[in-house]
Amino acid sequence: SPASFSDAQKTEVMEQGQIAMPSDYMEPYIITRRLIEDGRNQLVLRSPLPLPFPVRALQGTADTAVSTETAVRLLEHADSPDMRLTLVKDADHRFSDGPCLGLIEEAILDVMEATT
Repeated sequence: SPASFSDAQKTEVMEQGQIAMPSDYMEPYIITRRLIEDGRNQLVLRSPLPLPFPVRALQGTADTAVSTETAVRLLEHADSPDMRLTLVKDADHRFSDGPCLGLIEEAILDVMEATT
């Protein structure tokens, strides 16, 4: 996150418009100045977050991009009549292996059923 950038990295992203950050995956993660500026307008944990519909959040415990603590904070912060958080041990940020894709499909079907 920009809060954890070094001074040199902050300067690079502001002067060059982007920075390539190391990733746990093959490609570096490109962070742009526009992404940072827009992100400041999208901080959902700073004000009430009404979600008047079913929500299913899926989170891997091995996710290095979004911590489980952040997922739990979102669960506690959001105002939803039907919100669930599923933590999957050892799943990473991609959440793309067979079992994780199955959970995504189940979550979609569950929300569809809850809204009909």
